[in-house]
Amino acid sequence: MTQRHAPPPPAVDPARIAASRRFARRMAWLLDGSIPLPLVGWRIGIQPIISLIPVVGDAAGFVMTLAIIGEAARMRAPPRLLARMAGYAVLDLFVGLVPVAGDAVDFVLRANTRNCALLERHLDDLEGVQREPSWRRWLELALLAGGLVLALWLAWRAGVALMALLFG
Repeated sequence: MTQRHAPPPPAVDPARIAASRRFARRMAWLLDGSIPLPLVGWRIGIQPIISLIPVVGDAAGFVMTLAIIGEAARMRAPPRLLARMAGYAVLDLFVGLVPVAGDAVDFVLRANTRNCALLERHLDDLEGVQREPSWRRWLELALLAGGLVLALWLAWRAGVALMALLFG
């Protein structure tokens, strides 16, 4: 009787890597640098603009930031890299809650551009690598997603409390 072995998982398709790279670059550009500021030579994206709306704008910007992190997860980025990307997103979320100063930090931090660069470094190393699905990876992703949802909830609560404190 012959023993059957499962075929090795397929390597990541180079076209999928290129598509992932394009998606992350477009999102980072849209969120962090799509709008030129005349006379100063700087660029901002839509995220600092929508973050001007207290609490709701910050939450919406955070959700859009999660698109790049989600793409990294689809491209099998290691949990440590995903956690680092999530850290930038959460920092951006909480600092953005502070009126005016938070928006200035958001302009300088550019969490999406940083996360795009992190994803691109991962993609540079990914071509030709075999995929290895595992239950542990799904558990790590679920824990990370739960942490991000918790961060969004805490930011919402903090933002509402801050607005009540400032505006009665």
